[in-house]
Amino acid sequence: MPQPSQRIQQIPFSPIRAMFRLADEMERAGRGPVIRFHVGDPDFPPPEAVIEATHRAMRDGRTHYPPSVGVHELRLALAKKVVERNAIAATVEHLTVTPGSTEALLAVMEVVLHPGDDILIPEIYWPNYVQQSLLASARPVFYPLGAGYQPDVEGTRRAVTPRTRAILINSPSNPTGAVIPEATLRALYDIARERDLWVISDEAYEDIVFDAKHVSPASFERDLPEKLRRVFSLYTFSKSYAMTGFRLGYIVAPTSETALILRKTQEPLVGSTASMIQWGGMAALADDAPIATMRAAYRRRRDLAVSLLRPPGLLDYTPEGAFYVLADVSSTGMTGDEFARALLEEERVAVAPASGFALVPEFGPDGIPRGEMTSSGAPEYPVNPKARDRVRIAFCVSDEELREGLTRMVRFAARRRPAAAAKG
Repeated sequence: MPQPSQRIQQIPFSPIRAMFRLADEMERAGRGPVIRFHVGDPDFPPPEAVIEATHRAMRDGRTHYPPSVGVHELRLALAKKVVERNAIAATVEHLTVTPGSTEALLAVMEVVLHPGDDILIPEIYWPNYVQQSLLASARPVFYPLGAGYQPDVEGTRRAVTPRTRAILINSPSNPTGAVIPEATLRALYDIARERDLWVISDEAYEDIVFDAKHVSPASFERDLPEKLRRVFSLYTFSKSYAMTGFRLGYIVAPTSETALILRKTQEPLVGSTASMIQWGGMAALADDAPIATMRAAYRRRRDLAVSLLRPPGLLDYTPEGAFYVLADVSSTGMTGDEFARALLEEERVAVAPASGFALVPEFGPDGIPRGEMTSSGAPEYPVNPKARDRVRIAFCVSDEELREGLTRMVRFAARRRPAAAAKG
């Protein structure tokens, strides 16, 4: 019988979805509620104004096909936002509205990558980056991260080859919470200019920054002639406004030409983003107060996580943004995968093993990923050693739930240390 695409079969699954399944199975089996640290879904509701505007849009008949690039009124509001808040030289013609930034990433990769091109991705990354680059028939190549999960600039420079077409930057970072300083961002941008690379800047967590300042790389080229600009900036309403289920994001293209190509790309990919959702997004942009409220809560929860994880040796850095931290479980003698499964089984706490944020696909001479298919439906790729004994914790749950879950995790780790010491 006909076989599915070899390329698609080689795409790995996300570890986040795997933990979703295990946690759901535990609860369905009647084994009690699971504390869910494995997924970055804010515990806040969307702003009431967003719900009202979305409902009103449906009542007013805004339920038909919108333009593939988005509702004009929303694009106007977004252009104003990126000029004023992100210091990007953009007009409404540079804006494309998307059903979340996940689709936005794939659309941009389809625009800038040729089959067989290399794209530079941080060595510890959001799993969708590798999934999407493989979907775009490109090859992910990983640039190194140093202390605090900050990019190693010289290591990044050495990673560029004649096949490299683009570099992806994610600040604040998922899964590390690192915020890249302006000087480092400028150094990465300079590499892109020197080697004539596109820059894809994922700024999904732009509004969740605690001890640093968020800088948009596209601001570095606001005074350049448009034809010399190279940064695609990607944003989402999901995190800033707790609108994860609405699926609303947007792209700022560097030039009118690339914006036109994006418009063409959107037509076969998604057609358009739901009309009523876009009117809800306009209401979100009108009031930044919810952002400040949520950011204060995430800062408090970050501090709580650090205070509980650092004393027992489960944390060796401080995340500066987003709502994630990579905990170090090496003292238990377990890998992150072993730790995550055992913690769920014994304490009903779900965390995401960091291995899935650091898979390293291998490629054959034909440029197709190599890997033996497993019963899961995906290959088991090698893992970057820096992530093997780490787990990601999402602290976007209530303060009470965070304290309880981390207390269980610390207790679990303490039980496992004597066994680890005995083996040593």
